[in-house]
Amino acid sequence: MQTAGFLGYLLRRRNYVALTAALVTLMFVSAAVFAPLLFDWESATRVSLGTALLPPSLSHPLGTDELGRDMLIRIVWGARITLVVAVVSVIIAMSVGIIIGCLCGYHENWLTNATMRFMDFMIAFPRTLLAIIVVTILGSGVLSLTLAIGLSTIPANARLFRGPILALKRRQFALAAKALGATDASILFSHILPNTMSLIIIQGTLLLADAILIGSGLSFLGLGPQPPIPEWGAMIAAARAHVTSHPHVIFAPGLALFVVILAFNLVGDALRDYVDPRSRKAL
Repeated sequence: MQTAGFLGYLLRRRNYVALTAALVTLMFVSAAVFAPLLFDWESATRVSLGTALLPPSLSHPLGTDELGRDMLIRIVWGARITLVVAVVSVIIAMSVGIIIGCLCGYHENWLTNATMRFMDFMIAFPRTLLAIIVVTILGSGVLSLTLAIGLSTIPANARLFRGPILALKRRQFALAAKALGATDASILFSHILPNTMSLIIIQGTLLLADAILIGSGLSFLGLGPQPPIPEWGAMIAAARAHVTSHPHVIFAPGLALFVVILAFNLVGDALRDYVDPRSRKAL
């Protein structure tokens, strides 16, 4: 799936909301990637009590926090940390979930059935509570937060991808490959799995928004990266004491979190429409 084709589709459909969301997502990713070139790390963590809780101004566009740190710099660096946690956790969840879903969908026996029953049990278990348990065991930090989000998302991905694999393995192209002597691994990973690529892209985009939300929620509870590391959820938690007297301290990270999650969800919905043959046929 080419990015230019997706953007062209949005323009042809005049879906300017999704197009704006795509641009916001691009800005978020660019800020995360180029954060070290925009601002140095010391500026995001250096304490300067003499400039604490300053309102937005030309020198500090988003104001400063309770320790005198520039909110814009911390939000940009927070975007980098948020993106790393979200992307790595989604890679873990998607990779393991797809493998489990593929194996359990392609091979139907007592072991795979028992595995899926366990996945169903884990889906019924609250994800946030599971993530909290993982963080509590591993300790707070970026790595444990990433693993907590990834591990808690594996069961849903396994269940999601098992269904398409069950259907695709009965299609003519899979049966033909088997008749020609192709191995099960070749059929599964060379013929069946590539036909789920659209689902993988869409699910990955939507999971990024979910991972950002869960990660910020855990950081809000104090289970994420510890100070002075800038993380949006932790910044919101630290700003609660100043919400009435200096609302800009909580408004800036809260708005950033809201906009990014909304943008990823809108892009994911647009991608779903883009890969839908009925939607493409309507053009």
